[in-house]
Amino acid sequence: MEIQNENDGILVKVKFASYLKELIGKSVIELKLSENTSVGELIDILKEKWPFIKKIDIEGEGPIILLLNNKPTSRIEKLKYGDEIEIIPPAIGG
Repeated sequence: MEIQNENDGILVKVKFASYLKELIGKSVIELKLSENTSVGELIDILKEKWPFIKKIDIEGEGPIILLLNNKPTSRIEKLKYGDEIEIIPPAIGG
């Protein structure tokens, strides 16, 4: 639910951990989103931008871990202006 009008919405910071930093080419991005956007909706937006996140989340060794302001969160949690989400992919290798 990316916003259309720059005056509306919220700004959130998304941090990518581990190998996601290399795959995306950045460790942090900022996104403007509609108010009442959930963590799950944010993940859906990221999966559209970077389809390999969908593959990691569904077909990986486990679902991605999500931290909201450094605390574990669920995908139904609503985001607020200034929130920070960290996305940690499942461990790989063996």
